[in-house]
Amino acid sequence: MKRFLALFLSVILLLCCGCAKTQTPVSGSIHVYFIDVGQADCILIRVPTENGTKNMLIDAGTSDGYKQQVILDYLDGQGVETLEYMIVTHPHADHNAAALKVLKTYNVENLILPECETEQKTWLNMLEWMDEQNMEYIPSKVGDTYQIGEASFEILGPVDTSNVKDPNDYSVVIRLDYGENSFLFTGDAEEASEEAMLKASDASKFKCDVLKVGHHGSDSSTSVAFLNAADPSLAVIMCGEGNEYGHPKPSILERLENAGLEILRTDLEGTIVICSDKNEVYRLTK
Repeated sequence: MKRFLALFLSVILLLCCGCAKTQTPVSGSIHVYFIDVGQADCILIRVPTENGTKNMLIDAGTSDGYKQQVILDYLDGQGVETLEYMIVTHPHADHNAAALKVLKTYNVENLILPECETEQKTWLNMLEWMDEQNMEYIPSKVGDTYQIGEASFEILGPVDTSNVKDPNDYSVVIRLDYGENSFLFTGDAEEASEEAMLKASDASKFKCDVLKVGHHGSDSSTSVAFLNAADPSLAVIMCGEGNEYGHPKPSILERLENAGLEILRTDLEGTIVICSDKNEVYRLTK
């Protein structure tokens, strides 16, 4: 009942306020799927090309075992066979628990990982399998840019991993551009990483239309300075219903609301699909 009421209120807000347009797909639009995997992250990006679609996956995390199959089923349902790019943002299971299954199941052409020190089991299992397969990865490097179909993305973080105190600050942060629209994906980057990124790059690098809110809406991320630089119109929070961490934190929701943002949450609405036709961001009609 609680989920139904929240969804009902979200629909009313969509109808009544100035927020992202909701419509059916437009030919030539990029589709960004914020897949509901509970208290975890998994984002599929499908980019149009002249001859079809190219695919990119950011994280393959799960909050429990069965959701590993949810990810595979979702990718299969979208007709994914090849991932031109896959980014695993950092060594926490809620971002990488299903990464090895994805690597074993699909043709992953380019894998981007941060350079990090960790004893996290799912991360080490992934690296061990890659070593057995002689599979190489691309170390994340700030300023590197990549083309995928008609879109491009730039790595903005992490800036320096030599003194990382929290594994969340290994998070690979990218901005993806498609025409006039931009999406900022932040993993679990916390304030220390946000501050380092803002010092290393011009604030304009973080400007976006859609912000994937850092660390599931934790109050350790999405600082005022970082939010001001991003200046989005839409914020997406990926978190699990009734999660034990209390995400998203009320202070972050208040900060986003005070900035005049439309807020979408996977714990309330399930999988969220945001699109761009190169000029306008809109939400895909379910």
